Amino acid sequence: MEILAAQATALSLLPTADRHVWSLPDTDLAQAAHTRRKAAGVLERWRLPRATVDDAVLVVCELVTNAIRHGRSPVHIALHRGQGALTISVSDQGHVPFPTKGPGLDLDLDLDLDLGVELGADPDHFGECGRGLSIVAALSQAHGYEGGDSTTFWARLHTHPTDHA
Repeated sequence: MEILAAQATALSLLPTADRHVWSLPDTDLAQAAHTRRKAAGVLERWRLPRATVDDAVLVVCELVTNAIRHGRSPVHIALHRGQGALTISVSDQGHVPFPTKGPGLDLDLDLDLDLGVELGADPDHFGECGRGLSIVAALSQAHGYEGGDSTTFWARLHTHPTDHA
């Protein structure tokens, strides 16, 4: 069973016309800026709406920054478009620092994982950290994560223009 899962993962990492995957070799925060530029280039080549590109680039940057700060290298980024949606996933070799499965545990990403406090709490409005996953939640139609020996955070955004400004 583990072999089948590993093969499925390996196949899902193959680039296609609708999928772009790359890795960051180290956990230098300068990699976040490089990733932002690379993601923007891919999304623009795919001719996605400007608003989708802008939102997606911000989501990629937030997820990559969290992976660099809290995970271990290598960090893997995957962009996949299809059926009116763009899925962004960022994986690292770290682990989620609290249990995610078990009786009565239903983790909601409305928790700020950087600070470990609920978003409804009064954050330090002038602080530099602690808003990444709330930004991801606000910009995506769906989001989540999978933990274990590695951690993958993902977000799904619509790729069609919307009527709201």
